[in-house]
Amino acid sequence: MPSENHLRPTRMSREKRKVVKSHYFCMSRRSRCWWNVVIVRAIIIMSVTYAWSGAFAQGPSADAPSSKAQTQQTEIEALKARVKQLEQSVEDMKREKPPPDEPPPSGIQTEVPAIDRERELVTEDAYADARPDNAPFDPALRGFFRFPGSHTLMRVGGYIRTDAIYDFSQLGNINQFRPESIPTPNFDTSNYNMTARASRVSLETRTETRWDVLRTYIEFDFVGPGNSTNFRLRHFYGQFKNLLIGQAWSTFHDSDVIPETVDFNGPNSWIFQFNPQVRYTHRWAKGHTISIAAEQPSSGIPSINPVTAQPMSSTSPFPDFVVRYRYETDDYHFNTAGLFRSVGGVTSSGQSDHVFGYGVMASGLIRLWGRDNFVFQGVYGEGISRYFTDTKNLNLDAGYESSGAVHAQPAYGGYAAIQHFWNEHWRSTVTYGFLQVSSTDRSPAETYKRTQYLDCNLMYSPAQGVTIGGGFMWGQRVNKDDVSGEGFRINFLLKYDLVRLQQDVKKVLPF
Repeated sequence: MPSENHLRPTRMSREKRKVVKSHYFCMSRRSRCWWNVVIVRAIIIMSVTYAWSGAFAQGPSADAPSSKAQTQQTEIEALKARVKQLEQSVEDMKREKPPPDEPPPSGIQTEVPAIDRERELVTEDAYADARPDNAPFDPALRGFFRFPGSHTLMRVGGYIRTDAIYDFSQLGNINQFRPESIPTPNFDTSNYNMTARASRVSLETRTETRWDVLRTYIEFDFVGPGNSTNFRLRHFYGQFKNLLIGQAWSTFHDSDVIPETVDFNGPNSWIFQFNPQVRYTHRWAKGHTISIAAEQPSSGIPSINPVTAQPMSSTSPFPDFVVRYRYETDDYHFNTAGLFRSVGGVTSSGQSDHVFGYGVMASGLIRLWGRDNFVFQGVYGEGISRYFTDTKNLNLDAGYESSGAVHAQPAYGGYAAIQHFWNEHWRSTVTYGFLQVSSTDRSPAETYKRTQYLDCNLMYSPAQGVTIGGGFMWGQRVNKDDVSGEGFRINFLLKYDLVRLQQDVKKVLPF
């Protein structure tokens, strides 16, 4: 994780920008032309030296024929003409040399707000997000290296993380703390588990062009279905100027308000969705940005209509559209977004039934004192359950009315978290989340109704990129018929970055 010194907001001087620029273009046409000039001048000097030494080494004798002296004089004149010709060629090369590419250092002048960089999270979720003007999350570009023979900088990132988990009762999911998986009622059966599924690998490139910087980012983790470990794609996108194409966080999402939880999964009402998309962001004033996006749609609906007993296959006639507004400063930011989508499906006989779905969200980050901060998020909508962490796989976007028609189900929730830094190495975060879905009358009695989430932790970072942490979690699930279950979990973790680990560990860790 970034050290405190590196995380202080800085304004790059003109000299520093030139150094960064030269980092991109260390083998330009200017340098090649300079070598040509050196080589040509060396040839001139060697030619003149050889000619004069040959002509005057022995000196003219009285016995030498006059014709020989005339021949030598002719050769000298020819060499002088050749020298002038070579000198003229050098001048022509200087004049014909194309002007050096000097693209604006986009993504260097624009910086991520200081409070976003100073939070120091155990995950890299905020780092992975796309930023206006491709601003680098770390202005120092630490960990980047130039790919040989190109104008491209590369950075290999990621971390290895291992969790040790103890459940006081059966919680359904033994790897992630998801209140929706708590049995109702749950069983008084303890369980211990260890996992490394939260580990990640990433590759980032930044290519400076004549017009702007092109950034690509790809990231994987190892979360598979159930208790399996698979290579799972999280991000895979490219951004040129403020146009993004690929798979990234949904635009209906704010990565800078993700709380630091000891659990990899995060709060139940967190907007957690990676969508293939096309997004454009416009900066219309200092600190103000507006984004619009067309994203991959998907309808989460029950596979059988309980009224008609017909199978239903989810379909989406058009993309999910998102509009987002954000205002940010070095000490706080505010974000709000609107989501518009179609939810429904088609029966086995070919009958289509879709309804309009929508969602609105508001989120923010506020600096309290020092590096301490407060984050919040609130969401309300109909037909948007797939966007929440807790309900994304429960097919609760829509239900069925008594007539058998599809109905978009309302959902609302939110969370709040406060992060406190005890000192340079120790910090704590407390997070509470709530989420509720109002299902239709035709939904089964055991259908998800609401959940609560609580995470309290203590994190220790003895060196940059090294985190040792632990905490406890509490969760509750309530069904439509008000039958409930709850559970407690203790989670310990050890996480270290793949970059800069060896140097820092040798200096700080006591073992």
